[in-house]
Amino acid sequence: MPNADETARANPLATLTGGPFLPSFLGLAATRVWLQSNLFASYTQSDDGMFTIVNQLFYGLAMIVGGTMALRKPFSKRARMAVAWLGFAIMTFSTVLILAGKETNAVAILATASVCAGIGSALGGGMWTTAYVRLGLRQSVLYGFLSLALGSAGGLALSFLPETLSYTTSMFMPALALLCYQRALKVDVGAQPAPEPVYDREPRTTMLFIFGGLAVFGLALGVSRGFPAGEPVPMDAVQRIVHQMGVVIVSLFIIWWFIVKRKRLSFSFLWRIEIMLVAAGMLVLSVLPGHFTGLAIAVVNIADTLMLGVLWVTLQDVARHTTTDVYAVYGFAWASRVLSRDAGRVLVMALGAAGLSSYAVTAVIGIVVFALAASMALLLSDGIPRRRPLFAQDERPVPERPKANTNAATVAAEGAAAKEVGHAGAKKIGGERDAAGNAAETGADANEAGDWLRDTFDLSERETQVALLIAQGRSKAYIAEALFLSENTVRTHAKNVYAKLGVHSKQELIDLAHNR
Repeated sequence: MPNADETARANPLATLTGGPFLPSFLGLAATRVWLQSNLFASYTQSDDGMFTIVNQLFYGLAMIVGGTMALRKPFSKRARMAVAWLGFAIMTFSTVLILAGKETNAVAILATASVCAGIGSALGGGMWTTAYVRLGLRQSVLYGFLSLALGSAGGLALSFLPETLSYTTSMFMPALALLCYQRALKVDVGAQPAPEPVYDREPRTTMLFIFGGLAVFGLALGVSRGFPAGEPVPMDAVQRIVHQMGVVIVSLFIIWWFIVKRKRLSFSFLWRIEIMLVAAGMLVLSVLPGHFTGLAIAVVNIADTLMLGVLWVTLQDVARHTTTDVYAVYGFAWASRVLSRDAGRVLVMALGAAGLSSYAVTAVIGIVVFALAASMALLLSDGIPRRRPLFAQDERPVPERPKANTNAATVAAEGAAAKEVGHAGAKKIGGERDAAGNAAETGADANEAGDWLRDTFDLSERETQVALLIAQGRSKAYIAEALFLSENTVRTHAKNVYAKLGVHSKQELIDLAHNR
């Protein structure tokens, strides 16, 4: 059976994205369909009023709790799977509650459903972070924005169904998402360049800029969606099509631009799209009210929905380049977005309840303009963060191919002869060390060992990672968890490594790495 690298070389799409096409990652679209149906009333209106406000509040709070827990202690493999199963259970249960509440008009049931939907969406959406963090940038953009497009198309289809049927159909989306997630964790994503944790050295002010920018932009979105009096704006068929198909078109454009045309994807490029959409929507709302209100809200909703994709791929890029647990990275950033948007929604609702006036309308517009300007000032720059521009490619120079007759035994002998004196001195000073300890290297030494293995024996990036961990004495179970692979995949990589290096056991690999 061909491995991921061979598949990538044979597949044109794989050449563009850096790995084989993996449909399981599109399971994120099922989560998106559920979110639309259960949190936003399938966008038959701008949102579901107080029901949406409450579940978004608990959505954000759940993200903060999860992020705090991940900061204190990174989530284990078992804990990550528990999050996925719990998310599936709560999401499904909340849909049952929504159906029961709407059937009986019971406020208490709907309130409980709203809280459960918020917590469930945080868990069900958050689980995908551990799958996507394994991907390279091009793969992340492809699957992230393609899932967004598919989710919008699915949500649009459900919006034309009777309400009960729409909710009933959405009830099966969490199960589909869970199945895809489990599959996504097991597949080999192909050889990806090993990222450096450069953001660990980033000044704390960088995070303040990013979270602050997300917060003020979320405030603008929240105010815009409730403009002018805070009540949900009905959206007819045409307006729903404009919203959802707008998301599809822009998402496919981003994929075409970055993957097919191979243009540079910059954070400022994506942010300009967001700013322009919200500004255009507010212009129509303030200048052409009445019949154009629904259309303007549709444009604002395009920006709101696209923000999911922009934030998703941005945080994936950040999470890959820091040692901070992925749940912490996503949790706090996502909470900044959700809670600030909720605050804007409550603000415009409060202004409407106080009695709408020309002064209030002007104040609302002023708040949005200020928030847009502030978000531009904070985030419209590719110099944030300082250590590494967002979306910079992790590319290594193509190593010089070794000669055909190069083998592990020859290289090992040459390496041992060249280092004989040095090793003799080390033994006198430090005594004998454990074989695995001899192979363990950190920092620059690890990079040096990786480069040597990759260049000398023509190992792929993934094979190099596996080889280094084997040389450290790690078990296949440990390697599988560390690299987010199945143990079967690790065994396959280990077999290929042994064949290329000309060794037959872990100890021989350790000795080879030590004597290089």
